Amino acid sequence: MRKVNLRSVDLNLLTVLEALLEEQHVTQAAERLHMSQSAVSRALQRLRVLFNDPLLVRGAEGYSLSSRASKIATELSVTLQGLSTLIHAPEFDATKSQGALRFAGVDLDAWIDMPKFVGEVHKIAPKLKFEVSVSQADYFEQLSKGRVDYVVSGFDLEFDQENIHSSVIGESELVIVMGKHHPLSGKQITMQDYLNAKHGYVAITGKGSTFLDSYLQTLGLKRDVVIRVSDFKSVVNYCEKTDIIFMLPLQLIKKSLVGREVAIKALPEQIHNPNVEFRLFWHARFHNDPMYQWIKEKLLACKQAK
Repeated sequence: MRKVNLRSVDLNLLTVLEALLEEQHVTQAAERLHMSQSAVSRALQRLRVLFNDPLLVRGAEGYSLSSRASKIATELSVTLQGLSTLIHAPEFDATKSQGALRFAGVDLDAWIDMPKFVGEVHKIAPKLKFEVSVSQADYFEQLSKGRVDYVVSGFDLEFDQENIHSSVIGESELVIVMGKHHPLSGKQITMQDYLNAKHGYVAITGKGSTFLDSYLQTLGLKRDVVIRVSDFKSVVNYCEKTDIIFMLPLQLIKKSLVGREVAIKALPEQIHNPNVEFRLFWHARFHNDPMYQWIKEKLLACKQAK
C-alpha cells in the first residue's frame, strides 16, 4: 500500500472532491462551491495525482465515476462529517454526562459546600460520580498529571503556571492559635515571644518548609518546630493539651474552635502578612470543555457563606 504523507495533503481538496463526485460535472461542482470552473478543474487534476486515479471519466453523456471514485464516494461524506465533528465545539448535555470528577484540597470543605454542590449537580446530571480527597498531597502535581480535576488551595502556584487556571474563592486572616492555658494567651505576642514558643504546623504537601520558616531564615531567625500534622482538625486538640502554638488561616479552622479551650492571637508585627488568598484551580486541558466549565460555575455558586 502506498504510504501517504498527510502533511502534504490539502484537506480543502476533499470538499471539492465531494462536490465533484456528487455532481459528476465540473461546472455544476464549481457553482455549488462558489468557485470558478478553472479552479475546480485544477483541483480535479491535483486530486487525480493524489489518488493516482482519473476519478471522473468523460463519456458520451458527460462524466461518470471511476471504480475507485465509486468506492471513495461511499466513505468520503462519513470522513468529512467526522472531521467536522472533530473540529466543531463539542455539544454538552448535562443530563447525559457520565464519568467521575475528582476534587482535592485540605482547604476544600472550608470554601466549597461540597454536599450542596453534589446535590445541585445530581439534580441535573444524575450519572456523574465524584471523588473528594482531603488527604495530604502535592495537589498541583496531581493536577498537572491529570490525577485530579479541581483543587482548592491557599498556596501560590510555583510551576506549570501556563497550564493551570484559577479563580479566587475567598481570603483569610493569618492568626496564632494556642490553648487558653498557654502563658502567651493573655498578652500581645512579641517577636521574641513567638520565637521562644514551641511550634507546630499543618503540612499540606508532606514536604518542604513553610513560607514562614523560609521568611524567618532570610532574617537569620528560626522557630522551634516540634510537630508537623497532616490535617487542620487535629490542631485544636494539640492546642488544648500542649503548649504548642500554630499559625493558621482563621477561616479554615474557626468552626472547629467553637466551644474549645483555645485562644486566637495576632501575629507579631514583624511577621504580619496580608490575608491568604484561596483559589479554585483547574488544568488547561479542560479549560474550554463545556462540561468542565459548567462544573466550575456550579462549584463557584456553592461557595461557603462567610
